[in-house]
Amino acid sequence: MKTDLKNKADDAIFLTNTIPKIAWLNHCREGKKIDIGCLSLGRARILHMPGELFVEYQLAAKAERPDLFVAMTAYGDYGPEYICTDIAYEEGGYESSGASGVASESEKIVMTTIKKFLQR
Repeated sequence: MKTDLKNKADDAIFLTNTIPKIAWLNHCREGKKIDIGCLSLGRARILHMPGELFVEYQLAAKAERPDLFVAMTAYGDYGPEYICTDIAYEEGGYESSGASGVASESEKIVMTTIKKFLQR
C-alpha cells in the first residue's frame, strides 16, 4: 500500500514521527557514527550513550566494574531511538517491534563499547 505523502504534509503527528526516522536513515546510509563517551572522575565513571537504552545495559555496566561508581546517561543521540537487548527483539513489544531504529545485533556493539570504556 502506497502512502500519499502530500496528504500527510499537514499531519503534525505523522511529521513528528517520520522526519526523525528519515534523518536517522540518511545518517546511517552516509556511514556516520555516533559519539559515545565516558567521563572519569576519581572512582566514578559516567557513560554518555545514545538512544533510549534498556536498563539491562546500566546493570551490565555496573557488573562490569563493581569496584567503581558507574552511571549512565542516555539520549546523547536519539537517532537510534530504543536500543533493546537481543532477548527483547526476540520477545517483541512496542520498543523492539517498530520504535527501535537499530537491529538486534546492536546489543553486542553496545556491550563491547561499555566494556572498552570501563576497562580504561
